[in-house]
Amino acid sequence: MSKILTDLSFLEKGKPFPPAAEFDRLERYKNNRLLFEDEHAEVYKEQFKRIERVIGNFNDIVSYGVVFNYQKLMSLKIADFVFGTPPDITVSDDKKQAVIEKIIFDTDFFNKLYMSVIDISRYGDSILQVSEKNNKARLDVTSPQYWFPVVNNDNIKEFMYHVFAWKYIIDSEKKKYGLAVQIHKPDEPNVCEIHRYEYNGRNIGNEISVTPKEQIEKTFSVCPIFTISNTPTSDSCFGIDDYASVDSIISELIIRVSQVCKVLDKFSSPSMSGPQSAMQFNQQSGQWELRMGDFFARTSSDDPEPKMITWDANMEANFKVIELLTNQLYTISEMGSAVFGDLSHSTGTVASGTALRRLMISPLAKARRISRQYDTTIKNIISLCAKIYGENIEPTEISIKWHDGLPSDPKEEAEIMNIRTGSKATLSRYTAIRRMDNLSDSDTDAEMKLIEADEINDTFGNVPVNEPESVVVDE
Repeated sequence: MSKILTDLSFLEKGKPFPPAAEFDRLERYKNNRLLFEDEHAEVYKEQFKRIERVIGNFNDIVSYGVVFNYQKLMSLKIADFVFGTPPDITVSDDKKQAVIEKIIFDTDFFNKLYMSVIDISRYGDSILQVSEKNNKARLDVTSPQYWFPVVNNDNIKEFMYHVFAWKYIIDSEKKKYGLAVQIHKPDEPNVCEIHRYEYNGRNIGNEISVTPKEQIEKTFSVCPIFTISNTPTSDSCFGIDDYASVDSIISELIIRVSQVCKVLDKFSSPSMSGPQSAMQFNQQSGQWELRMGDFFARTSSDDPEPKMITWDANMEANFKVIELLTNQLYTISEMGSAVFGDLSHSTGTVASGTALRRLMISPLAKARRISRQYDTTIKNIISLCAKIYGENIEPTEISIKWHDGLPSDPKEEAEIMNIRTGSKATLSRYTAIRRMDNLSDSDTDAEMKLIEADEINDTFGNVPVNEPESVVVDE
């Protein structure tokens, strides 16, 4: 079990900050943020030492010219699966539904949750905070690098305090810094302690100012801090990020491909061989140079033939290792090959909706696992925000319908509807024309009239018109 904080003593004067119990977690956050931002060389620098045992001076042979940022792609894709198509959040009461729509608009709700999923993927945890500003609900996503939870020593899943701490500049010229601290106690959801300390970059100094109990929002009946963890376990209060299990695979892929590229660069400029007569001495440079464009006669068969020296490299084993690593990446990351753009190696083909979902079984299962973590949290956030607008919406009243984020297949949907309705029409021709051609009502009416005119012409246009028979009148 990882080290945890069980009281607030780490904020006392003279104590080191961050506390030693949090070093590993914060270092992991730092590395994962660098990976997300394409700084792979900084994070994987220890791989240099491992390769040196095999090929000597790694720094002289391999450079990180090729970077595969699978980590960022994993985070973005899982966020697309969970919130790319926003879920439907509904209640049975129309008035309350209007409040929910207002909350979603005022808080930029789904964009904030999208950012939250990215944090869950790269850090393992996401912190959401509800507050009120100008009589409107506000939702913030706070990086867990500023979060220092204090848990119950008898039950590490129970948070005693949510502590947020960050360094700020007091005097840039004197390089004087301070440490701002917020303490939220779940048992007192409507208040927050705010402290400011002197800070030398290592230890906490004297307290500058304190507001022991600052009122946040009288209507808060539950703690406004919500935590969501990726793959929560019983023996840790933190989640597990998506990067740790694939780091070694991705670093090896980058090294292998960089080796191949370096070797190919080395032999990209071919050399020549030939007789001595092909060379001439340059008086200005003082060097022998190749006489290009001339004819070089061979006095005997023993003279070498002028020719380019080509390099025949057999790198099949290297490419097999790259393929093996790539397949393992697909499996261990739970993202599958299709997420990374490999649709069973079928170039130029488009998978049907059913086939695409079969290829996405693993990442969709992962997305459902994360969406279950959000289900209760979203209901509690909506309920808490509703109180800011003077409306009481219980979490149990709220229904959430999740979507998988994959594009629909209209052809397959139409075939299913055709079977379920016994080949009965499920859409009027008027609506079909308006949707397919994106027409206005007036343009759709005009198009319908043209269609009706064409149908009349097809029915009666080719029928000959008989002249009336002459009538003979007896005199």
